[in-house]
Amino acid sequence: MKETILQTRYPDAESSRTIGLLRWVLIALVVVIHTNLVADSGAANPAYSELYRWLGNVVWLANPLFYLISGYLFVASRDGFGWKVFVGKCRGRLKTWLIPYLLWNTIFLLFYGVVGLLYPSALGVVPPLNEMTFTDVLRAYWSIHGDDLISPPIDGPLWFLRDLMVVAAFTPLYFAILRQHKATIVLPLLIASLPHQVWCESSMAYFMIGIWLNVWTPSLSELLRKPVWRPLPVYIAASVALMLSHPWTEWTTAPLTLIRNLFGMTVVARICHRVTLRHPDRDWRALAEPVFFVFALHSMFARPLTKLSANWLVSHDAGCPLYLMIHLLNTAIALGFSLLVYRLLKRVLPTVCAWLSGTPKTKTR
Repeated sequence: MKETILQTRYPDAESSRTIGLLRWVLIALVVVIHTNLVADSGAANPAYSELYRWLGNVVWLANPLFYLISGYLFVASRDGFGWKVFVGKCRGRLKTWLIPYLLWNTIFLLFYGVVGLLYPSALGVVPPLNEMTFTDVLRAYWSIHGDDLISPPIDGPLWFLRDLMVVAAFTPLYFAILRQHKATIVLPLLIASLPHQVWCESSMAYFMIGIWLNVWTPSLSELLRKPVWRPLPVYIAASVALMLSHPWTEWTTAPLTLIRNLFGMTVVARICHRVTLRHPDRDWRALAEPVFFVFALHSMFARPLTKLSANWLVSHDAGCPLYLMIHLLNTAIALGFSLLVYRLLKRVLPTVCAWLSGTPKTKTR
């Protein structure tokens, strides 16, 4: 029986440049999240804590937009999408997703294990190498606390990639459902609106929305050319409603979060598109090359920075402006050092750097 191949949209050069810039914007937002001082300082400065809570309306757009882009690109193919294409995509993702995931978690496992040997009091989660059991090692690659998809692997930010690999495995099912009718968009919207999510339902929902956009909308560049201001009022209104949502139930805040994310992601994507149109000569796709490397490495710098900074700020009874300045400085340091390591490794050990970046070169026949 001949396989049914359904046409999907492959990003043109214009939208590819936008995705390249978007990846850098989103990784910057992720690092802003991971260098926040609220948790480590115990919210010692209420003004800074409240400011960061409002800032969350921007920075928390990163994860859903990453999943949406991943869903859009996973089904994108010049040859259409079918079972053989899906199998080919999975084989490719072994090099770009699974192997880098294993390599980075191994690096962090050894790093934290050695730190635990030298400074046992510095690590509360990871035991020293000489005290690790086989179960400890396995758990470090999947869920450091042993509670499945709730806690991250030892390289914390890679929970995103772990969940993405799980979600993407069901792509043929999503595709079979979403290609039936435009109205099937209701399904991922409903999933994303549910409170008390116990798996990676929200991640799956945004991944599905990305697939739906690929199947049912015009080219990505056409969507992004539309005015930036149109989704802005709804995004602002939903963000304000969420911040003032103390009287609301979780059944209200979950749909509000979905609305904020959808309209906020649209604003961010269209702004990035405007930037790439104004600077068409820049290679925005090449700019995105070190993004995964920075994403995987930055927490090695971010965690010590936030802990040391929080202790110093609390001991000096610092005010909100200093908290904010240190937060942004730590973000810049974590990004800068990660990018520096990438460039040095790319120059000295380009093959190793490529595997860690998820961009290994394959031989062509």
